[in-house]
Amino acid sequence: MRKQAKMLLPLMLLCAPVLWAQETLVPLAHVVRRVIERDPGVRAHQAEREAAKSEARRTETLRLPKLYVSTDAGAGKLVNDVANVLLTGLSPASVNDPQTRARLAELSADRPFVVPGARLETNLFDGGRTGAAIRTAWLSESKAEVAGGRAQEEEAYAAAADFLRLAEGRVLGRYLEENVRVAELAAAAFAEQARAGRTTEAKALLGQAQLQAARARLENNRDDVRLLSGLLRERAGLSAEAAFDTRPLEVLLEDSRLSLLPDELDFERNAELQIASLDTRIQEQQLRSAKTRRLPELKFVAEYGFAFSSLLFTFRPGYNVGVRASYPLFTSREVERSVRAEQQRLSAATLREEKTRAVLREESTRLLAENRKIARQLDAARAQLTQAGELYRITRLKYDQGAGAPADLLEAAELLFNSRQRCLELTRSSLLIRWDALRLQGKLLAELQGGAQP
Repeated sequence: MRKQAKMLLPLMLLCAPVLWAQETLVPLAHVVRRVIERDPGVRAHQAEREAAKSEARRTETLRLPKLYVSTDAGAGKLVNDVANVLLTGLSPASVNDPQTRARLAELSADRPFVVPGARLETNLFDGGRTGAAIRTAWLSESKAEVAGGRAQEEEAYAAAADFLRLAEGRVLGRYLEENVRVAELAAAAFAEQARAGRTTEAKALLGQAQLQAARARLENNRDDVRLLSGLLRERAGLSAEAAFDTRPLEVLLEDSRLSLLPDELDFERNAELQIASLDTRIQEQQLRSAKTRRLPELKFVAEYGFAFSSLLFTFRPGYNVGVRASYPLFTSREVERSVRAEQQRLSAATLREEKTRAVLREESTRLLAENRKIARQLDAARAQLTQAGELYRITRLKYDQGAGAPADLLEAAELLFNSRQRCLELTRSSLLIRWDALRLQGKLLAELQGGAQP
C-alpha cells in the first residue's frame, strides 16, 4: 500500500498545477457580475437610487404634524406707554419728582430680550398637492431603479462583447498557428527547390515573405488577446494569474452556429421605454399639483409663546389654537399659466414615449433583417468553408505524396484560413445581434449572469 502511495505521489504533483489552473478559470457570468459590482457608473446609479428612496420617505412625512420651537433674541428700546403718558404730562396726574421721573424713564430704556415659543401645525386639506408630491417621489424612485438596471445592462454588454472577442481571438490564434506551420513548410520547400535549381530565388523570397506575414498576423492576434485579457482583468478586479474560461463561446464560434433571436420581441421591460413612461406619469402628477393651487388650503395651527406687555413691561405666556385658511383669490393669472405650462410638458412627455416605442419597433425590424442577412451569409460561408477544407485536404495529401507544389499548398491554406475567419466574424456578429435583441427587451443581464448560451 505504501509503495502504491509513493507511485501516485509524483502523478498527483504533476496534476496539481492543471487542477489549480482549472479552478482559476473565470467564466463569463462571473466576469459580468464583478464588472457590474466594480463599475463606478453603476455604483453612482445605486447611490442615486438610495437618494431617491430617501426623498420618497421624506415626502411621505408631509402628511404628518410638525412641531417647531423658536426663540427670538435681541436688544432694543421697549417702549412703556404708561410711563410715556406720565412723563409727557398728558395724564390728569402730573409727575414732577425727579427720582420718580427717572424711574419711569428707565421703564423704556434699552435692554436685551429673549422670547421663546413653540408652534404645532398639520395640513388638513391642500387639494391633493401633498398626495401628488408623494406619488411623484415614488415614481422618481422607480425611475432611478430602472436607470440603474440600464447602466448594469450596458456594462454587462460591453464586458460580454470583450469576452466574445477574446474567445474569437483564441480560436483565430489556433487557425493562425496552423497557417504559420504551413507557411514554414512551404518556405522550406521553396528554399530547397531554389538550392536545387528547380525554382527561382524570387519564389524562395516570396515564400519567406509569406511566412513573415503569417507570423506577423499571429503575433498581432496574440497581442490583441493579451490586451483584451488585461483590460477584462482590470475591469473585473482579477489578479494577473486569473484566466478566462472562453471554451463555451469557442465551441459556438468553431461550430459556426447561427444564434437565434427570441421568439417574441416584447419591449415592456426596455429601460428606455420604462423611463419614458415614468416621465409621463411624473408629469401627470406635476399637472395635478399645479391644478391644486386653485383650491383653498387648510392648516391646523397651535402656538404657545410669550408676549410682551407694554403696560406691565413683562413677557407673559400665551397660546392660540385655530385653523388657518388661505385661498388664491387673485394671482395675476400665475396659477393658470403654470397649469398651461404643465399641460404642455405632459404633451411633450407623451410624445417622447411614443417616439421611444417607434424607435424600438424600428430597431427590432432592423435586427430581424440583419439576422436574416447574416443567416444567408453564414450558410454561404459554411459551404465555402467545406469546399476550402476539402480542397486543402486534397492539396495537402498530394503535397505529402510529392505530387503537389508548395505554392498550391499555400494558396489552399490561405483560402481555408480566410473561410474560417469569415465564419468566425459572422458567428460573432450573430451572437451580438442576439444580445442586442435581449438588451432591447431588458433580458440580457439575466442571460449573461445565468451563463446560458444560445
